[in-house]
Amino acid sequence: MTAVRIALVQQHASSDRKENLERGLDAVRSAAEMGAELVCFAELAFEPFYPQEEAPENPLDLAEAIPGPTTESLAAAARELGVVIVPNLFERDGAQTYDASPVIDADGTIVGVTRMVHVPDYEGFHEKGYYTPGNRGLPVYETAAGRIGVAICYDRHFPEAMRSLALGGAQLVLVPQAGVIGEWPEGLFEAEMRVAAFQNGYFVALCNRVGKEPKLEFAGESFVCDPEGNVIARATRATDEILVGDLDLAAVKRSHARRLFLPDRRPELYAAWMTRKVVAGDEPATGDGPSSEATVTLREISQENLRDVMALSRTLPPGQDRMVAPNAVSIAEAHFSDKAWFRAVYADDTPVGFVMLYDNPEEPEYYLWRFMIGRPYQGKGFGRRAIELVIGYVRSRPGATELLTSYVPIEGGPEPFYRKLGFVPTGDVHEGEIVVRLEL
Repeated sequence: MTAVRIALVQQHASSDRKENLERGLDAVRSAAEMGAELVCFAELAFEPFYPQEEAPENPLDLAEAIPGPTTESLAAAARELGVVIVPNLFERDGAQTYDASPVIDADGTIVGVTRMVHVPDYEGFHEKGYYTPGNRGLPVYETAAGRIGVAICYDRHFPEAMRSLALGGAQLVLVPQAGVIGEWPEGLFEAEMRVAAFQNGYFVALCNRVGKEPKLEFAGESFVCDPEGNVIARATRATDEILVGDLDLAAVKRSHARRLFLPDRRPELYAAWMTRKVVAGDEPATGDGPSSEATVTLREISQENLRDVMALSRTLPPGQDRMVAPNAVSIAEAHFSDKAWFRAVYADDTPVGFVMLYDNPEEPEYYLWRFMIGRPYQGKGFGRRAIELVIGYVRSRPGATELLTSYVPIEGGPEPFYRKLGFVPTGDVHEGEIVVRLEL
């Protein structure tokens, strides 16, 4: 088979999962009537986009097993209609949950499940609280519609992931996406995938969510590009639509990447390159960074580590950078206050954050003045363990009975973090910030 027609189902999702799935099944039937041999859905197509909110206490309650009720319904449709179906679900596997795309072949068989490998966490996309990083690599599946790989949403930003799918022999890479209006600079949304298609010599089909939800509005604008990077099909913005694209899989073999780029690779060099630490200007060298099992300590800031600690502020994503002053400002303030106690947060031997206390034993009064963990090190438990060390320090101080702090009450703020540590609101508001208290 060289000619394949695919369909991308760009649809909104309500809080009614049953109705979402019914509309999805209707779309599969419509796509099959249009001649589609493969039908792909967007990220979490049959349910609300949960990560727009902080994760609840037990996100397992929102997830479902694969195979499970949703995949059984889709597999029945695949068998009936003779089409390949690739949905995206919030998967539960034991005590873990994943952002997962099962690949259902045209006979209704689940040939495999791709799990998102890289998990982000920033305002509106609080995904680390929901998803465990994928543990199955990035397989390529032999299906009735060709050799298919899946790069789920955030994974598309990693050239290593996109290249691995080419090396696995993918002819088509599906990208289930949850992209919002105005998320990226003009043109970049498509350009990134066009370059990936050109560099790797495969078709890329990105299927995006659409619709306004409580905190996000998803853009739609799904598209398909060929192995030379040309966009060959494009959906409209902000409307439900079934986008059809006709692929000539023979173009994969003829592509620049398969004739030139891939044969000319020098993989014997790359292992050393890819394990180097990341250094960009004054950014801290992080590489993969310390593991979640690293030992967390609080260390004095010296001339040797000052630049690395200050540079951590530049790693914060938009939104978080409005919640705390830059570390350089905090350190400068500390030098003009005899009540300031400040330290670098370390994970093993890597500086990962900064903490500063108002430390006044005469009153006595103890206040968590500033606290941050750099973006590359979030989601590993370093922040919680650092605050536990601070709490231990304060408990050792004269007359300490409580630790106070405050936070900016905005979406994606640290309120859940402090609540889990036992801080409770005092009822006071200081310069627009909510004051909370931990009894020692």
